[in-house]
Amino acid sequence: MGLKNERKHNAEAAGIAESAESAENASRKHGEAVGVILQQSEWIICEKLWEKAPRTIMQLYHALKEVPGWSKSTVNTLLSRMVEKGLIYYEEGEKARQYYPRIKREDAALAETESLLKKLYKGSVGMMMSTLLQKNALSEEEIQELYEILERGR
Repeated sequence: MGLKNERKHNAEAAGIAESAESAENASRKHGEAVGVILQQSEWIICEKLWEKAPRTIMQLYHALKEVPGWSKSTVNTLLSRMVEKGLIYYEEGEKARQYYPRIKREDAALAETESLLKKLYKGSVGMMMSTLLQKNALSEEEIQELYEILERGR
């Protein structure tokens, strides 16, 4: 990757244009960030930490250097910002900081789902399901799974 492309990629990865929505949604409750809308770069790092925690900066760097191709300084910058936002935390290890996710994957996924519903379907699950059915985007198995989920919710 050329220097120009690497700089562009690193700038994008660092989330220079972070949204106000993400900052507003970083409320903390009992030490956890809840209802957080993650930036794409934050999702990537959280996915690695959800897979296996704790991880050191070098472990994360090695996991991320090929895809998405981030440099060590980019990973370090992202980790610092995520600590400041309360998305992750670290403990001092013998040789290096050990990073952990502060948010649960389920909480982040729920916040993303609610944001999508509000943005695209005015908060209406029915409108979303109607759209999916009109486009034949659901298989018979998926429709049956939805029926079962709705029955459990009663």
